[in-house]
Amino acid sequence: MSRPPRVLDPEIDEAARAVFLAQGPSAPLQDIAKRLGISQAALLHRVGTKEALMSRALRPVPPTALALLEPGPGDDASLEDQLLEALLHHRDFLRQLVPWLFVLHYSALGGARAIHLETPPPVALREGLTKWLTRAKRAGRVDLAEPRVVAEALCGALEARCFNAHVGGATYAPGEDKALLRQLIRVLLSPREAPARARKKPLKRTPR
Repeated sequence: MSRPPRVLDPEIDEAARAVFLAQGPSAPLQDIAKRLGISQAALLHRVGTKEALMSRALRPVPPTALALLEPGPGDDASLEDQLLEALLHHRDFLRQLVPWLFVLHYSALGGARAIHLETPPPVALREGLTKWLTRAKRAGRVDLAEPRVVAEALCGALEARCFNAHVGGATYAPGEDKALLRQLIRVLLSPREAPARARKKPLKRTPR
């Protein structure tokens, strides 16, 4: 009798995510096992219960955009471009996270219990962005009264767009993310350094 194939934990999690996202929390374990090429009994032996597998596979992770914000504002690009890059990175993270949260919310686990973390992803991103904006303010590169409020506005707007897009598609989140986020940044942040055109010296009038 041949030995069953050795399946790694990341492969189990990936298969579970694919099935749960496609079928919802009521998806049978048999479908996950079939996707992995093992028996349902072998899968249960590895994961314990369906709820344990769901919690493990869909458990939120820290926002990956924190790695971009951690070093603080750099000097190699404008604050606007750096902030836009971090927000677009976080948008991609949210596009993955929001469907996971929906599955967990409607599962037997219940969203609150399943996704309980010491620092939930939305809170972690707000804290990281607030620190980044505070450092930009202290460096004299931007005029901000309350970095935390600006961070809340940027994160809230981005989360709302990702949530709406997941629920209703593009018609529920009209417009292009990059352009809208850039405009929002310009409304909320007032850079200390004047734009290039504004720094140009006025032309001297020639005497008549």
